[in-house]
Amino acid sequence: MKRLQSVPYLNFITLGLGFLFLIGSLFGANSPERLFIPFLDPASQSNVTVTVSSVFAKEAPCPPEYTNSLSNTNLFTTEEQMWIKEVLVKYKNVTTNSGPPGTILVNLYKTNFIAPPLYWVKTNEYWMIHRTNELWVANFQYTNSGAREEISFGKSVAAKFTNKSNDGYAASIAWVGSGSLLTFSERKHGSASGVLVRIEDLHSQGTDWDYRRADFSGGHLQEYMQMTNGMLLGKWFMWNVSSGGLMLEAESKVPYDWNNHRINLSP
Repeated sequence: MKRLQSVPYLNFITLGLGFLFLIGSLFGANSPERLFIPFLDPASQSNVTVTVSSVFAKEAPCPPEYTNSLSNTNLFTTEEQMWIKEVLVKYKNVTTNSGPPGTILVNLYKTNFIAPPLYWVKTNEYWMIHRTNELWVANFQYTNSGAREEISFGKSVAAKFTNKSNDGYAASIAWVGSGSLLTFSERKHGSASGVLVRIEDLHSQGTDWDYRRADFSGGHLQEYMQMTNGMLLGKWFMWNVSSGGLMLEAESKVPYDWNNHRINLSP
């Protein structure tokens, strides 16, 4: 589960300008003919083909086959569509004492920690950082199978579903600006394998945000990634949710450990 904490507006302006200069020098000056995935070490991307990289520029038109919709069968199998549709509504009514239908509470505890930023989220006005602090964690057991759920509660909600074969998914609903962001990551044998998607709620809640009021009907994909053992293997897309334009299109034919090649942008 991730809780957003804002940084003063002027600091974001300064930081944002720093990003632009840094990305420009890293991804444009030395090899203008080659595109790279922003925020990742260019030297690590030798086996990654980047077709679109316009995070800091006007996005590219999106081909119809890559439309950022959950109904797009070029991106999702029928099973993946059903799973994500279930997740879109599954966690609206869960509490620390009441889990998803068919479960019983087996354990509940409180934790307090601060996690480092996982990724940056751009709102219409400024950048924000996902952080986590003070959570209630509830463990639920399904009564008709060996499946189980670990659900964390705070400002946001995060869940990890695991069946008896140690397969399942991780999901979270987090506050982004005045709206909501649902992240879904398929897991196999305990690691991220399959699809990772982020879907943005286009219905603003204002400053009084509550994950239980998140409404993803009509929402669009913000990000899509094909993974194996936590690494990119296949397509990676990012879209401008409002326009549907492509901001990133990349593909790796071999497993790419993108998470360990992020550029440290800390001051």
